Amino acid sequence: MPGADLSGTPQAVTPASFTEVGALEVQHIERWIAARPELLGERLLVITTQFAGFDRTRDRSDVLALDEAGKLVVVELKRESDSRQDLQALRYAAYSATLRVDDLVELYVAHRLRHGEEITEAEARDTFAEQVADANLEDLDDDEKPRVVLVATEFPIGVTATCLWLRENYELDISCVQLVPYMLDGRLLISSSVLIPLPEASAYTVQRDRKRQRAKSRQRIDWDVVREVVASIPPGHWMSYQDVAVAAGGTPGAAMALGTGLRTREDIVDGVFRVLNRKGKVSSRWQAKNDDLPQDPGAVRARLEQEGLTFDVQGRADPARRWSQQADD
Repeated sequence: MPGADLSGTPQAVTPASFTEVGALEVQHIERWIAARPELLGERLLVITTQFAGFDRTRDRSDVLALDEAGKLVVVELKRESDSRQDLQALRYAAYSATLRVDDLVELYVAHRLRHGEEITEAEARDTFAEQVADANLEDLDDDEKPRVVLVATEFPIGVTATCLWLRENYELDISCVQLVPYMLDGRLLISSSVLIPLPEASAYTVQRDRKRQRAKSRQRIDWDVVREVVASIPPGHWMSYQDVAVAAGGTPGAAMALGTGLRTREDIVDGVFRVLNRKGKVSSRWQAKNDDLPQDPGAVRARLEQEGLTFDVQGRADPARRWSQQADD
C-alpha cells in the first residue's frame, strides 16, 4: 500500500494446518466458504450447507452452490488430506443430480431462514436468475452432471490422478482447490489456489469443455425427425426430452438443447405438450406457441388428464404411459 516501508527483506511465512490452528470442517472452514465462496476461485451462490435430503442414506454433502453458467456445484471439503475425498464427492454428485430447480429454491429459502433472513420462493428465483444471467436456469432440470469441487490443504496423488482422468475421459467438471492457513501476528490468513484445472490453462479448458458439451448435445439431432417423433406420441402418453432426443438420432446429452428447441421453434407444435421433463413433470417454462395449445403449465396437465394420463401427488406422470420410440434407420 502507498507509504509502506519497502526497505526491509521479505521473510518466509511457514504454513500451518487447520488442525494446528484448531479449525474444524463444519464449524469453521465450511462456514468461511459459505460466507465467502470466492475463496474457491469463482463467483458462486451458496444454496445450502450440510444437505442431508438424500433418499435412504445419512450422507451429508458439505456445500451445494450454483455457478454463473447455471450449473449445480457440489463442494466437498476436508480439513486435511483424504484419499477417499474424490469417491465421496462423486457419490454426492450422483445424489444431487436428481435435484430440480424447485428443490434448489426450497433449499435456498430454508438456508437463508436458518441465517435469519426470511425470503419468498419468488425472491429466491430472482436471486438465482441474477446469478445465471447468461444461462437458462430451467435447463438444470435436465442436467444430470453437476460440477464437483474438492477442497483441502493437500491432495494425495490418487485423488489428483482420478480428477484428471475424469476430466479428460468423461468430461466431468471436477476441480481441486487448495486452502492453506497461515498464522501472522496473531491473525489467521488463508491462501487459496486452484490446482486442477491448472490456472494457466483454466480459461482454455473451461471453454473447450463447454464447446465439447454443446457439440455433443447437438450431435445428430434431426429436427425434421424430432417433429415426427413428437407428433407420433399417442394421446394419454408422454415422452421426456431425453427420450425424444434419442429417438431423433441424438445422444441423451442432447436433452437440454432439445428442450430449448421445443420452446423456441415454431415448426414443432403437434403433440409438443406431451413432452415432459425426465421425472414426468410439466416444465415450468412451458410456453404456448398458438391458441390451439394449452396456455400454461396447469392447462398442459389438465389437457393430458383429459386424454387419460394420470399424475401422482408430486405431479409426476404415470411411468407406465411413457411412450417409447426409436428413430427410423
